[in-house]
Amino acid sequence: MTPKVLLTIWRHGEAAFAARDADRELTEPGRDEVTVAAAAFTRWLTQSGLPQVEQLRHSPLTRTSQTAAILRDVLRPMSCVADQLLAPGADLANKMWQGIDAAHILLVSHEPFVSRAIAVWSDDETLPPLAPSGYATLEVLSLTRGGATVLRHRSSPQGGRYE
Repeated sequence: MTPKVLLTIWRHGEAAFAARDADRELTEPGRDEVTVAAAAFTRWLTQSGLPQVEQLRHSPLTRTSQTAAILRDVLRPMSCVADQLLAPGADLANKMWQGIDAAHILLVSHEPFVSRAIAVWSDDETLPPLAPSGYATLEVLSLTRGGATVLRHRSSPQGGRYE
């Protein structure tokens, strides 16, 4: 039997404007939302008996790197790496899945990639798109196709706070 993998897909926190898209930094509220969401996410994993994040991969752009740094500090994954394959324009058909071997992988990227990835893996086009700091955790059998079970979908902070 093929082992299942947890895959969490996270949209970067709220970002300010900048002359170049690649240079956009998280706003203070964006940093706060990511911090609160990460703490709630950790509690949920523990309460649910699910494995903690082992690998964190993120787009190399400023806002996703800053989001990943906050997540790294809270979640303490075994590895945290920037991956050009998660930059804007990312394609689900790329080869980013080769060499990934972990029970729980967290990807930090951008719209529309994050919401499209969730829809493709879960075979569910009806889920709302992820707002900044939104995330979804899926239980997948294969990183190269659909059929995943959505364990949690937090498209945005509710009332500014995650439960």
